[in-house]
Amino acid sequence: PEPAPAAPQAADAPPPAPTGPRVVSVGPGGFLRQGPGDQQQPIPPAPPRRLVPAKPSPEIADKTSLLDLSDRVCRWPMGHPGEPDFHFCGEKVNPGFPYCVEHCGRAYQAQLPRGARRPPPPLPFGGPRVR
Repeated sequence: PEPAPAAPQAADAPPPAPTGPRVVSVGPGGFLRQGPGDQQQPIPPAPPRRLVPAKPSPEIADKTSLLDLSDRVCRWPMGHPGEPDFHFCGEKVNPGFPYCVEHCGRAYQAQLPRGARRPPPPLPFGGPRVR
């Protein structure tokens, strides 16, 4: 009978890591200083997200979304961008403006003539000092 082959020696294996507490150096600003062996593996990138839902939710199915905007529809926002029913007005625009006639009346306020304006409120503490 032949003798069994010898098991590989432990000389090829890396030395065991120390099990005691690890001493780290803190640099300016409280950041840990890293040596060449302390670098972490890079975080793998996240899988790509689908940015546009395949089908709009029922509450905005018949309303103007961001993808429906053009130079011919009113871009007045309706609701808050974080809400699920956020949309745009979508009516026909007032020529030369980004909004419909109704929303142009809210966005562009006419100013009173100079003589009919109220004077500005007085400055606090009597206004600026004059030398």
